[in-house]
Amino acid sequence: MMIDFERAELKKIKRANTDWWIGEKAIVAENGKTYIAYYTDMGEIHVKEMDCKCSRALSRDVRLCTLNQNYADEHNAPSLCVLESGRILVMYTGHADNGYIKYRITERPYDIDSFGKEITLNYEGKVTYAQISENTHLGQIWLFTRVNGCSWEFRYSEDEGESFSAPRKFIRSEHGRLFYMCIRKMDVIKRPQPPEEQWFFGFYGHPTSSEDHTIRSGIFDREGYLLTTAGVRTDFNLFKGEDTIEPETLDTVYASPAGTTVRLLEVSATMPLRIGFAPFVMDDMLCPSTEKPTYHVATFTDGKWQISAPICKAGEFLAKNIPDGSATYLGGMAFYYGAGDAALGWRECITTDTNRVYIARFDGKDRVVEGYRSTDCGRTYFLEQELRRIPGEKDIKAWRPTVPIHAQDNMPVYWHEGRYVGHTGGWHSDIVTYVEYDD
Repeated sequence: MMIDFERAELKKIKRANTDWWIGEKAIVAENGKTYIAYYTDMGEIHVKEMDCKCSRALSRDVRLCTLNQNYADEHNAPSLCVLESGRILVMYTGHADNGYIKYRITERPYDIDSFGKEITLNYEGKVTYAQISENTHLGQIWLFTRVNGCSWEFRYSEDEGESFSAPRKFIRSEHGRLFYMCIRKMDVIKRPQPPEEQWFFGFYGHPTSSEDHTIRSGIFDREGYLLTTAGVRTDFNLFKGEDTIEPETLDTVYASPAGTTVRLLEVSATMPLRIGFAPFVMDDMLCPSTEKPTYHVATFTDGKWQISAPICKAGEFLAKNIPDGSATYLGGMAFYYGAGDAALGWRECITTDTNRVYIARFDGKDRVVEGYRSTDCGRTYFLEQELRRIPGEKDIKAWRPTVPIHAQDNMPVYWHEGRYVGHTGGWHSDIVTYVEYDD
């Protein structure tokens, strides 16, 4: 199905980028507005507010700060949280350059012109990848972040971000085996009871510098207990004891065969649990081939991880012959987390379509952003939509499609367009949103 561009409009946020391992990047709040946190190639942290229902509604954009960096690195992208009270919290930090995170929170609900003073959270080590969300059951804000490259630490706030607990190290990867974690808050439907909050995560290492090319998974429940992927509670608790999680005890999603590696691309915020990834041959990293790598989705069903048939070829890596690690970056993918029709509050939504995935890739001729769908619980996917096609001769790339949490169908996804050479200042891009206004 092709999108009808007669009723659609492509909107752009200039000089905007984000990162793989920041959560959340974008949220549709209960006021119906879409909030996007991003980072510019000038070193600025921004928040954009958009009304995706009416084309005549004004959007707002605020700059929160300019990071004290001597280069622009997309790893510095901000993390966004919209609280039940409507206050908006944004956190940001350098890419493992210093031992602190900074954040600001609005003084008034849904008012990005009311951000208060900047607050600093100190760590005993270099910190990056802030991931924040609200635990409404406990009345807390949960913060997960990486410290010193291979450890992950947890903190919480009980006063809407005015202060945070001391950090607690909950997982450490010895010898740099696994050190990337993507944590997504999800609402698990348990009718007739209200939805229950859980935190699902994927854990894996770098495709080149890691010693372990395995993707692992786990869940934290709303009380802080670690669950297996099947939902069985373990003895580990984020609030109790001083023990840490042994990475090898987590469930295996995908283990790379000898001579191959893998890039984790996406972790779902919906049920069934899903993880998107792309395996490829080691030799392909500096000499990309149109035959490899290939996009796949793993779905947890019938008590085990099921790997989909190949969805499509990625076609290329975004950068070539770059020693900083960005030579392994792909176009990316994003699962649909939508609440359905525009103006429908997500809390009143009975069902959500979680079988759609958006993919950015090079099809051998052009750069494209596409939507794929599964009708067999993730075993196979077929091409459903083409959202964007950029002629290859323009040398403009598309990457990192992102679906706002509780997205509405008239703006289900955005992506980045521009030139990408490396993550330390070599990129210049715009966020592009496809918006189908109600008017």
